[in-house]
Amino acid sequence: MKYLPLILRNVTRNKIRSIFTGSSIAVSLFLVVMLYSFLSVQDANNEASKVHNRIIAMNVQGLTGDVPIAYVDRIRKIEGVRYAVPYSWYGGMYKDDKITFGQFGTDANSIMNVLEEYKLAPEQLAAWKADKTGCVVGSILARNKGWKLGDKVPLKGDIYPVNLEFTVRGIYEGSSSTDREMLWFHFSYLDDSLKEINAPTAGNAGIVMLNAESADIMPDLMKKIDSTFASSDAPVRAMTEKQFQQSFMEMMGNVRGFIRYTSIAVVVALLCVAANTMAMALRERTREIALFKAIGFPQSTILGLFLSEAVAIGLLGGVFGALGAKLLFEVVDFSKWVPGLGWLYVPWSTALAGVALATAIGLVSGIYPAWRAANVSVVEGLRKIV
Repeated sequence: MKYLPLILRNVTRNKIRSIFTGSSIAVSLFLVVMLYSFLSVQDANNEASKVHNRIIAMNVQGLTGDVPIAYVDRIRKIEGVRYAVPYSWYGGMYKDDKITFGQFGTDANSIMNVLEEYKLAPEQLAAWKADKTGCVVGSILARNKGWKLGDKVPLKGDIYPVNLEFTVRGIYEGSSSTDREMLWFHFSYLDDSLKEINAPTAGNAGIVMLNAESADIMPDLMKKIDSTFASSDAPVRAMTEKQFQQSFMEMMGNVRGFIRYTSIAVVVALLCVAANTMAMALRERTREIALFKAIGFPQSTILGLFLSEAVAIGLLGGVFGALGAKLLFEVVDFSKWVPGLGWLYVPWSTALAGVALATAIGLVSGIYPAWRAANVSVVEGLRKIV
């Protein structure tokens, strides 16, 4: 600790260079922490969803294929199924919005039993069940749109050739990791509207969502669902909720690979930036280092001073970048500008890992310059003119 004032003085000796180096680390770590938070939250949600024993039954052709609505009742009658509901993406546009939000036609009688982690006041659920054109919206979505109970929500059909108008009958809540930006409405409202215009998609749901009585029977239950509709005109494929989410992510490409490779590139770039900073510091202080050695400073002390300086710069950038990302997501609601981000946050484990990564970058980048400093010749160093 007795060398701490000297280390801090050297860190702040060239303030502009230290600030730019620390800022580069902070901005880059901010990006890396953001990207890895997306993966961390996804993994955490997948693990948390296991307790609900949910299964998704979708057309074997994927989300582009339809599942006849009659399948819902047939699935409900299969032994081991607790609840089953249709779950159909509507994809309508609200007023002048450029980006849509989650809108799903479902069964008001059972959806809260299937999605157990969401909470809705009993009187609001009853009001929704009683109103065919009623809907339930997430608390974040309601806040961002300024919706209150009783408000009208007109949506212009994009995927489906019908426009729908809903009345907000309920606002559901959930934990910070749940999606509170969805709108649920009666599937029958959409289906009846499609039947009125003889649309070919009438009578079909997007997927069927169900939960099993226990996790032990899920493998056999999925096989039973597959075999039940194997010889029908619209065979289905049952999978766990985790598998469904993973398949959905795969449709967008190798997201995990993209994040990993991007992070590796960022780390390599940071190593070069930090190493260049320490190399310049060594060049500027060659005579000073030689003087330290001449008055009795051992090589290990010189090595430790330079490494500590590099670690301090990396740690400073990591604190501002990684912990800054954590703080930013705590105080700023990005879902106001980017729909669908209401569930995203920066876990402490990811933020602290970012700080540790920044510290490691500082340490690694300082190893060679520190070794050079520790081996500076006293005679050559004192003769050098900077």
